[in-house]
This record gives sequence, structure tokens and C-alpha cells, in this order.
Amino acid sequence: MAHSRNSASQKSKTVNTPKTTSKKTTSRKTTSRKTTSRKTTNKKPANKKAVNKAAKRPKVDINKIFPPWGSEEALNQTAEKHATDIIMAVYHDINAYCRIEKLAAENIHNLQEMFSNLRASTEVFVEREIGNYMNCVESFKAERGEFQPVTPNSRFLEFVTALGWKMFAICAHAEAFRRGIKEANDRTWGLVVQKIQENSLSIQLYAHSRSLKWRDTLWVYQAYTMPGLPDMKTEIETYMQWKVDHPHHTVITLDGKLKEPLYDGELQQHINESIYDPKEWHGNKQDPTLRHMPNGSSTDIGRACVMCGSAVSCDCRLTSRAGELVELREYPETGTGVRVLTKFKRGDILDIFVGELLPGCVEDVYPLTQCDDNPKGRMLCTVAPHQFGNWTRFINHSCRPSTEFTTRTIGNRVVCTVEAIRDIMPFEELTVGYGDKYWRHRDYECLCGHCDGSGTDLE
Repeated sequence: MAHSRNSASQKSKTVNTPKTTSKKTTSRKTTSRKTTSRKTTNKKPANKKAVNKAAKRPKVDINKIFPPWGSEEALNQTAEKHATDIIMAVYHDINAYCRIEKLAAENIHNLQEMFSNLRASTEVFVEREIGNYMNCVESFKAERGEFQPVTPNSRFLEFVTALGWKMFAICAHAEAFRRGIKEANDRTWGLVVQKIQENSLSIQLYAHSRSLKWRDTLWVYQAYTMPGLPDMKTEIETYMQWKVDHPHHTVITLDGKLKEPLYDGELQQHINESIYDPKEWHGNKQDPTLRHMPNGSSTDIGRACVMCGSAVSCDCRLTSRAGELVELREYPETGTGVRVLTKFKRGDILDIFVGELLPGCVEDVYPLTQCDDNPKGRMLCTVAPHQFGNWTRFINHSCRPSTEFTTRTIGNRVVCTVEAIRDIMPFEELTVGYGDKYWRHRDYECLCGHCDGSGTDLE
């Protein structure tokens, strides 16, 4: 999950650095609404468009936000929340299952027993659901002499019929799904099935990109004859024709297809740390973001580490796993963006903006200026992730963003972090403000929906 700022980081001076870009396709649009805003009566709107927009703002219906207890609206609101929590947990559980399996295979932290228990829980669940269904079918056939697809565990029947064996096997690896199919009320369960159907490609890609071996839970049953259910063997023998060497090398398009993120016709490759090439710096071997020289002596770069407070270079590393719970998705007008699959809290440090460290800007689509984390705030380099970077380079702009770029000293270097400035709900698009300077000399308008096109929030 995301790493939260500690007291040391809260005291450090932050320098918000706007991301620079020039392509019209990178102007951003978002549907998220700002939950709190400060309204002033003595400040005039920037123009008539702002006045008209403010005048047309509808009144808030408190009953829609907090419907009466026991009303249909309240029940639907509660069911929606519970269903969203279950789907969010499905992603989390699948990710955890695959991580533990990988660590167990490498004999790290002695996780073999834990993984064995997780796998057993999945297998027992699948065996029970199939067994109960077949027992009901046989009992009804013995009494009536015919098959009747209405059984006490009809949720299993309805799910497999609607979404198939593959989706059932994938979701069976998530404890949240196993509990939901038994414990959720009918209203909530109906929404769970609906949301899984809406996110079918996303969940399949998520499992595929993490090498979830979902077929292992079904092999033993493929020869069974199961009246009323889809053919299992066909789904087992059908493979996803999409090579994924990293989850962030794939984008889900608007028309429900998959594509690679490309720049100048080449794959935008994922890296975990920024790249420093002395050839780009006229042979200078000193990375400008490091807090120590090649001989080990300290530099005047950075401030105290926000993780441990050390005044000199240390071994601290950001351990956020936020990147494992986001996906790349195409949005109307704005292109590739970042969709979150979990909740983030205000103050969470989501990740570090990484790329190639260059002395100057070679192109102006993705680069971000990296300044020093000290009172002088001098420019250190340009972080250019156009070819090599991580998921943070795809965050779209909004005049009411959910994150911000902040310069911080972490471990042995000065970095630019992406940090949540408000609570972020699951399945919303992650956004960031590019800053006033970015929009000042642009020949196109901001499309975020919260401004008049100038890139400045109306409120």
C-alpha cells in the first residue's frame, strides 16, 4: 500500500513541480468532484463564463447524500459501498496471492506454509461449490426424473453462467469473493456480479499480468458432466493472446481492447529507479540527485531524509506498493491515464516519478523539472520518462487534482514523489495539477471540466 508521510516529512519544505507537456492530447479531463472548497465573497470571477457557471450551480440535496435510514436510497447506497469494497478487495487478494506464491517459490521469509494454506482455501471453496451444485442436481433428478437448474447455491450457477469458469476460478483466489458469495445480501451480491462483469477485462488482465495459475483449480473437474453450466474444457484450453512482461506495459482502451503504451513507435518501458548516463552529462560521473560523491563524501544536495531524519546519505527506500494497485486505462479526449484499484488516504506517498536524468529538456511531452530539496531550490536535472519510466508518467491533469508532485529527500538522493492531497476512492482516475506556468503559453485549452479552459480552478 501507499507510504504515509511521517512527522519528519511534514516539517520539510515541499516544492511542487508542474509537469511540462506540449501535446494537445495530454490536456486533461476528469469527472471527479472536489469535496470541499473555500468560497469567497469578495473575489470576482475571472470572466463571464465563470459567473454563468457559478450561477447555474445546482443546490445540494442533502437527502441524496444522506438518505433517510431504511429508505430504498439508503439501502442502495449501502449495497453500492459494500459491493465496491468487495471488488476492491478482489484485486488486493489476487495481488497478495501471486506475491506470496512468488516469494514462496524463491524460499523467501519461509512463506511456503502460508501459500499452501491460501491455495488449499481456494481449492476447498471450488470443490464445495461444484460439489453442492452437483448434489442438488442429482437429488432433484432422483425425485423428479429431470434436471432443474434451481439449487440452494444458485449464486454459483448464476455467476458461472453469466461470467464463465475462468472468471469464477480467478475470483475464487480472493477471500473477499469467497466470503461475498456466502455472506452478502442479495442486493449487494447483485451489484458485485454487475461490477465484476463491468471490470471483466480489467480483472482478467490483472490476473494474467501477475501469472495467476487459475487453471490449476479446474483441471480435476474438466471431465465432469455438469448440466446447466458452460463447457469448462473450452475455457481451460483458451489462452489470453497477450504477452505481458510488466503490468504497466498494457493499456485498456475505450473500446475494450488492449494496447501497449508507445512513444515514437517504441514501447514505453517500466523502470524502478531513474537512469543516469554520464554520456548525457559530458562524461560527468556524478549523479546530480545523489547526496554523496563517488568517493563517498557528502554533497550539499538535499535536506534531512524524510524517512529517518538522517542529515547525510542513508539507505532508506520508499516501500510503497501503490503501483501494484493501479492500472493504465484510456480516457475520452485525454488519452492514457491512471485508474486506481484501491483506496488511498490524504498524505500517502504513492511513488517516485522516475525516468532518464538529463541536463536539459530534449522534448516537452513527459519531462518534469527536478529541483533540490533545500531552501535554495536550485534545478538539478530534468526527469524525462518518455522512453523509460514508471506508471506516474501517465497521470493526467486536473484543476482539482487528487495528487501533487513534491520534491523530497529520501535515502541517498533527492526525488520527486507523487503524493495524495485528498482521500482517493477506488476506481477513480488519478490526477495531478500541471501548474499555472504550464497553461500560460499553450495554444489549447484545459478540458478538465473544473475551469474555463485556462487551467485554473473557478472556485
